[in-house]
Formats: sequence, structure tokens, C-alpha cells
Amino acid sequence: MTKQVNFRPELDKVVTKRTGNTEVLLIVKNGSLFGKKDDLDSLAGKTVSVTIQPETIEYSIPVNKQTNKPNIEYVVNPDGTTEILKEEQTSLDVGDDVEEVENVTIQVSKETIDEFIKKATKLELPDNVTVNVRDVLIRLEEGEKANDIAADRELSVDAMIDQIEAARQYFAPFADSWSKNKENIIFPED
Repeated sequence: MTKQVNFRPELDKVVTKRTGNTEVLLIVKNGSLFGKKDDLDSLAGKTVSVTIQPETIEYSIPVNKQTNKPNIEYVVNPDGTTEILKEEQTSLDVGDDVEEVENVTIQVSKETIDEFIKKATKLELPDNVTVNVRDVLIRLEEGEKANDIAADRELSVDAMIDQIEAARQYFAPFADSWSKNKENIIFPED
């Protein structure tokens, strides 16, 4: 029996019973449990540790209602460098207290963000991220255990995951931009 079963379920519902117990229903509609059902069955009735995270990261972007274009553009240049371009506001208000700009929420899959982070060699990490997230993601992909990687960095697994999530949040708009034009972007080799 393996000590860990990784799969990608959909969180269907959470119900608190009169007994005070909370039931969490996870539904697997994809093949992420293929070949793992026996391992999962062996954990039935045991206390397990579970971390539930969404598979997407959201970011908001201000969009001009008149032009329907974003006021901020997250650009990944052909050489792999990134920049943020901001459109100057041309008027403060269009009358009748109607705001000219609305925030639009965009979701990006963590898979896309991770692919971007692993391929982009010139990324500058935000100030609140002190771990080389690219290296961590590559090592996890190669099958190393999160506990070992965190120990190498003298961090708890939770602290390392927090660092990865902070980087994903920061790079989500760039990864989204890159994913729409990645055939034209060549990241330089290390």
C-alpha cells in the first residue's frame, strides 16, 4: 500500500450533520484515480490528512467599458521577459455616476501557470517569494517528495506551498498572456 493517493476531484458538497460531523463529498469525473482505487480503499476508515485547493488561480483586470479593452496588459516578450503596460485613463467619468472601468475576473489553471514558471528562465520573483519556485516545481514534477524539498530549504511543507501559491498568484496574468501566444515566445536556456 502506498502512503499517499493523489487525485483531482470536484468538491461537490459539504454538509454538517446534527452529530457535529461534517461530510465532504468529492466526485472524480476525470481519470486521476485510474489505478489508485485499491490504494484509496485501503485508507477507508482511517484518519487522513487532506489539503483542498482550487485548480485555478483568479486575477482581476480593469476593463474600459467604452472600448471593452483592458487598462492593464500583462506582456511576455518574445525573449521571455515580462512587463506590465498600463493604459492612461482618458476621462474620469462618463456621466450619471456610471464608472468607465469594471473589473473582470479571469481564471488560469495552475497547470498553465506552473508550465510558464518552469519554462520561463528570466522571471523575477515578487518580494514576498523567497523560494526558487521554478526549481521546486521541477523537482516535484520529477517525483521528489514535498517533505524532502521543503527540508532542503529549511521550511515546513505548508510554508513552501504558501510560497508556491504566492508565486502562482503573481504570475497568473503573465501565464495567461503567454498561453495565448506561446508559439511566438522563445525562452532562453539557462
